[in-house]
Amino acid sequence: MYPLRLLDRSQFESLVGMAEAIEGVERAYRLFSRNEAGVFPAIVHQFEPGKREMDLKAGHLAGAGVFGMKMLGWCSENPGRNLPPLAGLIVVMDVDRQQPLGIIDGTPVTFLRTGAAGAVGARALARKDSKRALIVGAGNQGRAQLWGLSLAMPGLESVSVCDIIDEHSTRFVSEQKDSYPAFRLKPVPFSALAKATEEADLIVTCTRSREFFLKMEWVSPGTHINAIGADMPGKQELEPALVASAHVFADSVAQVLAKGECQHAGKLGLISENCITEIGAVLGGMKPGRSDPSEVTLFDATGMAIQDLIVGAIALRRSEEREVGTVVPF
Repeated sequence: MYPLRLLDRSQFESLVGMAEAIEGVERAYRLFSRNEAGVFPAIVHQFEPGKREMDLKAGHLAGAGVFGMKMLGWCSENPGRNLPPLAGLIVVMDVDRQQPLGIIDGTPVTFLRTGAAGAVGARALARKDSKRALIVGAGNQGRAQLWGLSLAMPGLESVSVCDIIDEHSTRFVSEQKDSYPAFRLKPVPFSALAKATEEADLIVTCTRSREFFLKMEWVSPGTHINAIGADMPGKQELEPALVASAHVFADSVAQVLAKGECQHAGKLGLISENCITEIGAVLGGMKPGRSDPSEVTLFDATGMAIQDLIVGAIALRRSEEREVGTVVPF
């Protein structure tokens, strides 16, 4: 018999934080660009568009010795039921023995790995002298992105938060400001998004929007953008002309053209796969990143199962280490 570990939210959160997730996600990107990791076709089904969605993602990290799958569900009505809107499970398997290693609550893993993805993108591509950040989207993922940026960009002096519902950004800042004394955290009304965009050195979009709200003419030279929200067909946060004008990087070229922010510019013929560089190749030194302080860079992050699997594997390894009292290789 094999030992099967089950980790709920509290157990996972006691084992892995944002710093460890950033390290894991960066490793996953490097392995992917070296063909030592891969993803399989995702299965997405909308039971009721905009209300209930199902998402199944699978992949492998042969270079790290694990493979598996994430099963995720989203329901817009759950907050009214006192339930989280996003929930799921992650199953991690061992490549060598082809045995299950464990099952993990997928919600906290998704939260961490997406925040970590934004952190990796900002650290690799944003100008090192970036001082002002803007987060558009004051929901749960906005918190993850803020946490990731606080570690990846320690030179930030201010972070503005904007949401289509102004009271959400105000509440976000009220709840989070004491946790980030190193920089000024301030709410921005949605009506002032254009000005906030112009002033930002670094922008993160993390909404469920299906219409673009960030315009090319607002973005200043030298800005870096993390486009996080578009991870399914039809989702959109950026004007296609903005995407086409930027130096574009991706977690996966195939995925961003199919369901990321690049899908819209691609359909319009404004960009092609030859215009997009995978971030793993930049991290591994195989391709250049930002080439000029004045260029606009864009990281289109759709999310890959390998991110969930590697972060989950870190938690399972640490759980085993606590039990046996020795370091477990990974």
